[in-house]
Amino acid sequence: MSKEKLTPMQLDLLRELGNIGAGNATSALSIMLQDRKLEMVVPEVAILSLPETTTLIGGPEALVAGIYILVSGDVDGHVAFMMPIHSAQELVQSILGVESVEFDEMGCSVLEEVGNIVVTSYLNALSEMTNLVLRPSVPGLAIDMAGAIWSSILAGAEIFDDYITVLKTDFASEGKQIEGHILLIPGKIGFDRIFKILLETDR
Repeated sequence: MSKEKLTPMQLDLLRELGNIGAGNATSALSIMLQDRKLEMVVPEVAILSLPETTTLIGGPEALVAGIYILVSGDVDGHVAFMMPIHSAQELVQSILGVESVEFDEMGCSVLEEVGNIVVTSYLNALSEMTNLVLRPSVPGLAIDMAGAIWSSILAGAEIFDDYITVLKTDFASEGKQIEGHILLIPGKIGFDRIFKILLETDR
């Protein structure tokens, strides 16, 4: 998949999948939230080159939280969920119902679980619409500068494409706007297969 080849219909399909995944994630997170409200939307979809991804979330030196999952099955690849550290703190605060949070064992555990829910909700929506088997790995969590996390992800991934699909994912909870990004990194069995199935189904 390349930036030039991506059609408006494919972008619309990505937005649709993102919003379905967002709905699934919100339902799953509601159990953790109890009576607190959380809305999640995917307002923007972009295809960025590998160098462009380093400008996400404030640039390569910005402190961020990143959750990383390996995808195997009928399509392989990697999915990362990254957010600025202040957004990660606000999200965990909203879930725990506290005014401040430290990324100790409990804080990291909650953040890792939230990232896992967000990513697997998207993958489940994708799997249901395509009938493809997508198996997520156990999530990994890192809190570091964006450039360091991104370099670590790329070092562990076999990159077969020059472009990354990015879904800008926003949360809203009790008046707080919480920003995040889902990054889809295609493997050897790339996302072209997914688009082919989706376009055939959408006819």
